[in-house]
Amino acid sequence: MESQIHTQIIVCGRGGQGILFLTKLLDEAAISERCDVISSETHGMAMRGGSVVSYIKIGGYHSPLVSAGQGDVLLVLSKTELERNRYLVKKGCEQVYVNDADAGDRVIDATRQAGDLGSVVVTNLVLLGFACGHAGFPFRYEKIKSVLEKISPQRALELNVRALARGYEQAVQ
Repeated sequence: MESQIHTQIIVCGRGGQGILFLTKLLDEAAISERCDVISSETHGMAMRGGSVVSYIKIGGYHSPLVSAGQGDVLLVLSKTELERNRYLVKKGCEQVYVNDADAGDRVIDATRQAGDLGSVVVTNLVLLGFACGHAGFPFRYEKIKSVLEKISPQRALELNVRALARGYEQAVQ
């Protein structure tokens, strides 16, 4: 099936930041749009805060890894991982979203926003909601929210939806 979305997304951060949950969420969003999707993750010492990188390819791709200079979107949950993974995105790529205390264009202090909601565990969803609020991001906020409502553990659903909305609101204000 030829998908209407054709994009390569990289999600990076440190172990325990919810990168694999974001990968599942984006995979499910692509599937719900009837797109072909493949994903893969690499993690070294993830349980101890080591680097974690996830690759999501939506469209007619045949291998899961994103080659240097080919990525369309970069979601960075830990600023320490930005320079380590920036080489993966296309030159001049504007779809780079960073969790950092020095907020700016396409930068949000997602950790603080999540803390304000009561749990830094949802930092990943704040960052994703923020990305959804920008033109050019492959999925609309409403699509990600509907998928989140389906795959989120029931005990965390309300907080997860609030976190996604918080990030989105920060982008569109």
